[in-house]
Amino acid sequence: MNEELRQSMAALLADGDPDVRRRAAESLSTDGGFAAVSALAAALQDESKGVRDAAARSLLAIGGGNVARAIVEYITTGNITTRNLAADLLVKIGARGIPALLPYLSDKDRDVRKCVVATFGLIGSEEPVPHMLPLLDDPDDNVVMSNVEALGNIRSVSAIPFLQTTYERYQATQATVAEALGKIGDPQVAPFLLARVQECTASGGADPVTLFALIEALGTLGDASALPLLSRQVGAVKGKVRSVLLHTIMQISERAGAVIPPTMGLQEDFVRALRDDDPQVRLSAAKWLAAFGDSDCLPVLLAALGRSAEVDAVLLESLGNRPGYFPAVLAALESVPPASRKTVITLVARLTMNVIGRIMRRDAPEFDETWFGQAFESISRMWETADEETRAVIVETLFRLDGDRALEFLDQIMSDPDPWLRMHVIEIIAAIDDRRAPVFITRFLADDDEMVRELAMSTLQSKGYALDGSMEERQS
Repeated sequence: MNEELRQSMAALLADGDPDVRRRAAESLSTDGGFAAVSALAAALQDESKGVRDAAARSLLAIGGGNVARAIVEYITTGNITTRNLAADLLVKIGARGIPALLPYLSDKDRDVRKCVVATFGLIGSEEPVPHMLPLLDDPDDNVVMSNVEALGNIRSVSAIPFLQTTYERYQATQATVAEALGKIGDPQVAPFLLARVQECTASGGADPVTLFALIEALGTLGDASALPLLSRQVGAVKGKVRSVLLHTIMQISERAGAVIPPTMGLQEDFVRALRDDDPQVRLSAAKWLAAFGDSDCLPVLLAALGRSAEVDAVLLESLGNRPGYFPAVLAALESVPPASRKTVITLVARLTMNVIGRIMRRDAPEFDETWFGQAFESISRMWETADEETRAVIVETLFRLDGDRALEFLDQIMSDPDPWLRMHVIEIIAAIDDRRAPVFITRFLADDDEMVRELAMSTLQSKGYALDGSMEERQS
């Protein structure tokens, strides 16, 4: 051992200044010898967090089985900080630390056994699974639960039959086993899960947490053959579990390419699911309601807009292609919550373009064109209270509804004394694909405010327009 190494170890273990100990720990990061590793492992119990963190970083830099063997004993300490630090390091060392951990599966302290299986679960290797399986019969329920969770995290297919036995043997583990089987993700367990769901709903007194976990796992694993039975269970469950069951039915249907028919009585359930706190459940509800819901559920769908980009995309795509919804959307337009307005106005623009396209193709259903005027009035009234993003959507939609009236509306805004508002209008108009937009921007070339004039000029030039709003000749 050279003198420099000896001094670093002495400083790490005995110096009274934590900064000196920290620097000593950092200096040992390149020495993988037994003495340096042992000193760094001992420093995991240092009273200074800075020293502990430096020692942990150095041990991790050295890595390997020797480090694992040096630190594994610290998972038995009563000091929770040291125990967690040692376990975290063992996780980061990974599979090379498994041999050092295996003997501690039989430790007399249940907290140690629990810590070891949890660490294996985070490492994620199949190597320790045969040694973990006996702990599914551990005398301590918490060890069993941690072991089940770890086997799920490892995604151990070989553990499936043992986990199924554990489900039947220990009622307290059932929800955790169901979750673990879902994580493992092997389709072979779908019949088992389906049978357990049927048992739970038939008994009427099943633990809702277990039923919830079974249904969620089936959503990941089930195929189309599960749909008839799951559909029959909808009436047997309530509240959150029912919403999750509906979500599972949608998941399986989408994965299998099956179609859920608009079964009588499901609309109310999906409307409730649309208000669920789980975004994935809300998305499934939106998909079903957009496809099969009748006009009675439209106000609920409109109120759901603006809260989730995923739900918005589903509803805008579906509702925007249903021209018959135009009067219903119009009727609900002014009563939608402020948070939903921007997206509902976007929906009006889509419906408008859909109707115009159908009229041009002469395949439009009966349509009252005065609805466009009503929509224009309602949307233009929202300008004063709208935020910046909503104003941009308002202007674009007004152009879709009636371009000439939109220009008249913007003429009124031109007289606003606030130059920043006029500049904002220029930016909004510049983004609109309409032949009248550049001509309108030219009006701002004579604005009283220099900033407004400059923005109008630069906008026209950047778009390739002459200062009269016409397209400039481009040199070849």
